[in-house]
Amino acid sequence: MQQARSSSRRSFLNQSATAAAAFGLSEVLSPISFGATSANRVVVCIYLVGGNDSNNMIVPLDSPAYDRYAAARGPLALAKDTLLEVRSGSARYGFHPNLPGLQDLYNQNALAVLANVGRTFGSGPVPNDLFLHTSMQVRFLQNGYLGIPWVTPPSSDTGKQGVLTLQHSVTLAAADADSIRNRGVAASIESASLDSRFPNTPFGQRLSTVFTALQTASFRQQAYVVPLDGFDTHTRQLERHAGALQTLNDGLVAFYRAIQELGMAESVTIYTDTEFNRALAPNATGGSEHGWGGHQLILGGSTLGGQIYGTFPSLQPGGADDAIGNGTWIPSTSNSQYAATMAAWYGKRELADVPEYPDWNNPLRPRLSFLAH
Repeated sequence: MQQARSSSRRSFLNQSATAAAAFGLSEVLSPISFGATSANRVVVCIYLVGGNDSNNMIVPLDSPAYDRYAAARGPLALAKDTLLEVRSGSARYGFHPNLPGLQDLYNQNALAVLANVGRTFGSGPVPNDLFLHTSMQVRFLQNGYLGIPWVTPPSSDTGKQGVLTLQHSVTLAAADADSIRNRGVAASIESASLDSRFPNTPFGQRLSTVFTALQTASFRQQAYVVPLDGFDTHTRQLERHAGALQTLNDGLVAFYRAIQELGMAESVTIYTDTEFNRALAPNATGGSEHGWGGHQLILGGSTLGGQIYGTFPSLQPGGADDAIGNGTWIPSTSNSQYAATMAAWYGKRELADVPEYPDWNNPLRPRLSFLAH
């Protein structure tokens, strides 16, 4: 497993001590080159609203890690024989059983996992909003829309700030957004019907909107946020999380197939983000509480996939990776590293300070290596 440099885990621990059938991809997919220069790259942030329980999204299969996982998860543990096996180096992991398409994409080197990502704070105090939904890693815009902090202007006046708010809660930020608006392209996107290649779900409609924009708008740097609801699983977690992950799987498989057919797979990178992981230990209502560091997915023709990057937590409650004793993982990779890596691939070579990422320019946190630059 690739190792990403991070701040002292001991300092984090000291700070925190007080604080239905899914799509498959069994056929071989070969990305079509579109010439992924920084002038025409696109990022699509899939924002998993509510705090995705990535402890059940991907699980170590080797002992003793799986045994620690099963013991600590209790009724929320997934049986080993239901998990979809993948490898990273010599280690075995299992995707959630409702992610067969993402398992196939991982095995075809189009999908990577970044382990144990989260907000980090150097030697400063842990902020009071660490475990709150208000600590989302996106930027709030007017009318309930979300934007990527490093590409969306801080002003919420999206009408004149290079941001288009499209139908189905999709946000498009682009240097030429005003030109797109003036040419009537936004209206064309709004009037397009659901592409039959996408699932007939709200998430499928959102991905179809992005795909229509890619087909219709001038293909320059564009950055989208696509929210997917359903990850705030304080109750009935096994059932609700399984449904949300199936929706994620079906949508991403359809979207990746579509951009391949368009010849844009190498120029579009899709990545997940969320407020936080959830605690490994179950709560008393069939769910889990807010956690901290968690795992993210990166998908695209430029992704150096088939690997887990970063450092996977030990899954030992009360161990060195646990902040408060219930399987709340201290991040081993900063979300600023994650964001800065995406920004560098996109073409943001000169990075200004971003309030959402206070350690954005920390030289001790280098860019990560899951994308071909």
